[in-house]
Amino acid sequence: MTAASARFLVLMLLGSLLALLPSHPALAYGAPAFQGDVLDEAGLLAEADRTSLIERIKTLRDESGIWAAVYIASSLQGDSIENAAVVTFEKWQLGQAGKDNGLLVLIAPSERKMRIEVGYGLEGTLTDAFCKRVIDEIYQPAFRDQRFTDGLMQGFDVMARQTQGENPLPEAAYGGGGDATLDFDGAAFLQRFLAGVGANLLLPVLYLLARAYGRAKGRLERQNPAIRAKWMFSLFAFLGAFFGLFFAVFGFAFPTDPEVMAGLVLMNTLFVGLISIPFLIQVRTYLSASAYRRGQARERLMRMRKRSKVKRKIFGVWFDPAEVTTSRGGTKPEPRSSSGSSFGSSSSSSSSSGGGRSGGGGASGSW
Repeated sequence: MTAASARFLVLMLLGSLLALLPSHPALAYGAPAFQGDVLDEAGLLAEADRTSLIERIKTLRDESGIWAAVYIASSLQGDSIENAAVVTFEKWQLGQAGKDNGLLVLIAPSERKMRIEVGYGLEGTLTDAFCKRVIDEIYQPAFRDQRFTDGLMQGFDVMARQTQGENPLPEAAYGGGGDATLDFDGAAFLQRFLAGVGANLLLPVLYLLARAYGRAKGRLERQNPAIRAKWMFSLFAFLGAFFGLFFAVFGFAFPTDPEVMAGLVLMNTLFVGLISIPFLIQVRTYLSASAYRRGQARERLMRMRKRSKVKRKIFGVWFDPAEVTTSRGGTKPEPRSSSGSSFGSSSSSSSSSGGGRSGGGGASGSW
């Protein structure tokens, strides 16, 4: 591969990776300060409806121990509904310390999305499957008809009965309902998969660029470079597809658990780091002239050690492998004198290179 084609390949790869970057800003979602149990930035609720919701939330807090709040956001700022709910929940510190009995209903009318974020203390009763059914069976029909207050009221009633041990949604087992399915985001799934493949192929691209540079400088490896490049690309393409599939599946299954994705990234980094050691050594010989000379000296030394004493005499290699020092490149014997009566050796030199917490549970939906 020529240097021009290698540069073209890396530019293509960097362009694909930039295309995979998320469209939302890198900054975290900016949640507003707590301004009461009901915050309507979008202006969906009339004043009377807002007052009714505040009274219902106070009753819910006194009778059921659920410290709820409603936030109708004007925009998600390009972020996901899950992350916006967690950031808002943590900033508002919903629930009592030690009990973590907070609950947030976040509605984003402009994106037509909603989420119920539940504190750790309520996850045993208000499970993810139950919250998903509340969204699918109560919130969605009401919000589609623009009955936001009615839907929120009905949802709070069902949650209160659930915490009291009743069975407010008996027509289907929780988690077994036909509508209680996760919303599949095909674009995010493909984005995570391609990001995993692209990240794992960065090292082979680095190897090709270094090889092109080394060949231009006359630093060639002895084995067939084409076979080595094909084998390397096949190996790292497999790793990329393997871990990319894991990133996509686990990112879809655990959208609110970043530690799962962090664990997968760490595992991928460990695998790639161990496998890439010999390739990184070869890359260093391509980029560094001194490293290339030391590598060539080590190869010559190993070939000399494998020769028999007869071959050493024939080819003029007059040294004992046991006397070779551990310095870079080994020792270099002095040429024999014309009289042939004495032999000397001198060591060769080489240059050196230098409040309440969100439980992460709940459910999301759209209408």
